[in-house]
Amino acid sequence: GRRKSPLHEARWLNLLGFALRPGYGLAVDDWRVAETWKTVQDKLAHAAATSRTESLILWRRIAGGFSAGQQRAIAEPLLAPVRLLHQRHTQGSKKGADAAFSPHESLEIFRLLGSLELLPGEVKRELGGMLLDLIPKKKLEPIRAALVWAVGRLGAREPLSGPLNTVLSPPIAGEWLDRLLRGEHTDAQTQFAVVQLARKTGDRFRDLDADNRAAAVAWLDRVGGSIHAQTLVRDGGSLQLEERNRVFGEALPAGLRLA
Repeated sequence: GRRKSPLHEARWLNLLGFALRPGYGLAVDDWRVAETWKTVQDKLAHAAATSRTESLILWRRIAGGFSAGQQRAIAEPLLAPVRLLHQRHTQGSKKGADAAFSPHESLEIFRLLGSLELLPGEVKRELGGMLLDLIPKKKLEPIRAALVWAVGRLGAREPLSGPLNTVLSPPIAGEWLDRLLRGEHTDAQTQFAVVQLARKTGDRFRDLDADNRAAAVAWLDRVGGSIHAQTLVRDGGSLQLEERNRVFGEALPAGLRLA
């Protein structure tokens, strides 16, 4: 039925992702995700922007159920336009990706890329660096929240679904943290990205050093961050329901709890 029109396909993709989120944690989820991959990947019925955008949302919602190879296959065609966009806004190049995607589609591209925890470390590092370069750009203000959200996910000390060996090294996360702390934005999304980058886990191979975390706590206190946010950085602890939903990107299915 999704082939009847772009609107039918968009609604079908949206409902499918909503029903399958987060793509793991329930019996037979691996089969469901595998069947979805075979049905949708490179097989959209319509070339409309609505179909493309809803497919990005679908992949973001179930990214945790994909293998590293599948996540890389999703990311590779998106990285080229992101690099062009970065080149245009940082080097003054006339070539760029602005015209290739609508603002809403661009927003979903960055949110999807931030959700791909199994990407190789060098890809994450490059992507995070580009996002941090783009965050201050005034022309990209409509998608800035998505850029910041993706930085927080890519550099998080606690992965949402991936194994611990997917976590970027503390020096890289510390560099990203320093750039956020030196930026002009202090909104709730930026505060939460700071928490994800600096959150204490008790694992010396993932935790930032004491000076980095102290700087993050001081910044959070200065900009009005919550006591709980400061505690997560200083002492560690569990995320609250609202914070878990923010990490995932939307409300989770009833009864599902993520660390």
